[in-house]
This record gives sequence, C-alpha cells and structure tokens, in this order.
Amino acid sequence: MTNRRDEDIANGQFLQSCDKRGNCIEVCKYGEDFIPTAIFKMGHIPDPRTHFPLLRDMQIRDDDILLCAYMKAGTHWVWEIIAMLTGQSTEYAAGPKEDTMIEFRSVEKLDALPSPRILNTHIRFNNIPKGLIERKCRIVFVVRNPKDIAVSMYNHISAKGSAFAYKGSFDDFLSLFMSDVVPHNAWPGYMTGWETDFALHPDVPRHIIYYEDLKQNPVHEVKMLASYLNVTCTDSFIDEIVDKCSFAKLKEGKAGSPKNMKWNFLYRKGEVGEWKNWFTVAQNEEFDRFLQTSTKDSNFVYKYTI
Repeated sequence: MTNRRDEDIANGQFLQSCDKRGNCIEVCKYGEDFIPTAIFKMGHIPDPRTHFPLLRDMQIRDDDILLCAYMKAGTHWVWEIIAMLTGQSTEYAAGPKEDTMIEFRSVEKLDALPSPRILNTHIRFNNIPKGLIERKCRIVFVVRNPKDIAVSMYNHISAKGSAFAYKGSFDDFLSLFMSDVVPHNAWPGYMTGWETDFALHPDVPRHIIYYEDLKQNPVHEVKMLASYLNVTCTDSFIDEIVDKCSFAKLKEGKAGSPKNMKWNFLYRKGEVGEWKNWFTVAQNEEFDRFLQTSTKDSNFVYKYTI
C-alpha cells in the first residue's frame, strides 16, 4: 500500500508513509515537507509545527550560505568542502553538519552560530527562511542520481540506531521511494520543485553541483565552487581539500572521531553506481519507467556510472 498526497491536508497533520507491504513510517506534513515524527518525538530535532513558522522569519545575514540537497545526495561531503573553503583551513569542522541544519536546530541555536554560517537543509523552498531569498544569499544545490540515492537512503533508514527504524526489504523500500508521501520529501517533487522555484527567482544566486562530477573531477569542481563563493585559493590548497575530503578520509576524520561516533551510520560507501549491486533487472526496469514519467519535464541530467 502506498499513500497519495492530499494537498488540502492542513500543516501539522500526521500521516503514514507506507511501502507496498504495509511497513510504515509516521510523518508530519508541513508545507511540502514530510518530517518523520520519531525524530522530533525523541527530542532529536524541534517539532516542525512550532519550528517551521519561526524558521521562515529567522534573521538572515548577508554572508549566509545555504546548502540544499535531497536526503543522501552528498550533503555531508559538500558541506565539509564549503567549510574548508570559507574557513581557509583543511581542518575538519569541529562538529557535525547537523549543527547547522535548519530543520534540525532551534532558531536560537542557529542564531548563535558564528559567521559565515554554512546552513544546510533537505526541506523545500517554501519552508526555508524568507530572508535567504530577500537578501539573495548564495545557494549551493547538490544533485545525485536517484538510483544511488535510493540505495543509500534505504541503508540509512534501516540502519541499526536510525530513528526511522524501517523494517522492510529493499524491494519494499523502492515502492515507498516511488510513492508520494516519503520521509522528508518525494524525490521527483523535491527536484522539480526546486527547479521551478529557481526559475521563478532568477536573481537568487545558485550553484548546481553534481555528485558524480565531484567524484570524477574533484579538483575542477572544487575550483568552480570556490569561484562561486568568491574564495581565492591556491592550487595546492584545493588539492589538499580534495585529499582531506576523499570519502575514506572524511569518514575516518568525521564519523571516526569519538565526538561524532553517533553519526557513523551516515557514511557508508559514497560510490557512484552502487545501485547495480542492489537493483534486480525487474526493479531497474520499473524504476526507469518511474523516472521517465516523473522527470520528463526536468532539465537535470543524471549520471548512473562514471
């Protein structure tokens, strides 16, 4: 069983996000976002019903940077690169990127962060702080192919210690991923939604970075990102960032530290094309049909191998 999204459902209503076998995750709808209730019921994040209205009116600074990406699209990786570029240091950030995640932290905690703030989010355009658009703050948007996202997301929500506590198989999960009510967001709506909002706000700065391009040609992509952020770097500094932010070193340096051990399930393999080890021929054919329908009007071009 899957759920259909009802646009008339009021903000704050609890819904069930269910796969075809009835494995469900309870979510709270706010705007176009679906936040898993277990995360805020456990006290890990603020209740979106009270937090999101405050977030919309949050005080924004001219040098704020917002990193946006669908869940499991490479947010941790790119956030660490941006932190090194803006901080002019190849030391890993002291805390996890969750400390600057706007849906995960109270406005008071976000207000207390030093500038420049590298804010990050998985939520949609209509729930981010209005000041980010009004002040034309820089936005970095990360794109990753949906097949690798689906594999990474399944491993994330079914991992031991994950607040999602999902019990279904990968085949079950694919039916959930292709439904309209998915924890955080349905993938097609998230991607086409941001694409539409960018088109409606052409004066808002944005830099699109593809996960696969960053993996294949990291030096070039980090240089492009530095240029967009108006950061001057030497070639040797860029090379050092690329080395420190390789997946193996980043996983060891961040998740391997005692302070961040609770986040170690967030770092798995970071490979392009891992989906080939998970999708059966039938699953891949069904997923391709889903993509043909859901992305037919999109300008994003996805790479499934490099």
